[in-house]
Amino acid sequence: MQLRPATIADLPAIAALHAGNWRRDYAGLLPEGALGAPLDALMARLWSASSGILDKTLILEGRQGGVIGFATHDRRGAEGLYLSSLHVAAHARGVGAGRALIAAVADLAGDDPLWLEVLCGNHPTRAIYRNWGGIEGPAFADEMLGALVQSCRVTWPAGKALCARLRAEPCP
Repeated sequence: MQLRPATIADLPAIAALHAGNWRRDYAGLLPEGALGAPLDALMARLWSASSGILDKTLILEGRQGGVIGFATHDRRGAEGLYLSSLHVAAHARGVGAGRALIAAVADLAGDDPLWLEVLCGNHPTRAIYRNWGGIEGPAFADEMLGALVQSCRVTWPAGKALCARLRAEPCP
């Protein structure tokens, strides 16, 4: 696996992976209709060359090439580094791809906090974040694709501590 900054050529693969994960992982958490045309429209806007997200995105390529995961981040002042997306293709789960991506973003956070938001109903992902030492905040109402959902914030007090923890643990 190779970690690198995303390029314009990666945008279609990232958008497809992102939409595919939402359709699989958020089925039953978001209305079925939201995971069709509204999701496609969101992904087209988010992963366009003009969206400004490219310079905040890292991708992970598989051994045979191709995008198997990505992470996007955004510096939020005193709040630290916001991990706005972390997605791994279904066929690449369980081999350390998510760990590698979040470790790279945690390294960028340095001494600052690293945080993200996750759907409360996404129990498998929440369990992974807790295993990695993430501290969950209270649930809050969030809007996704026109639907109200319950989300929670997960925080790691210092990115470099998370990075050290993830790189010291063996991959599953």
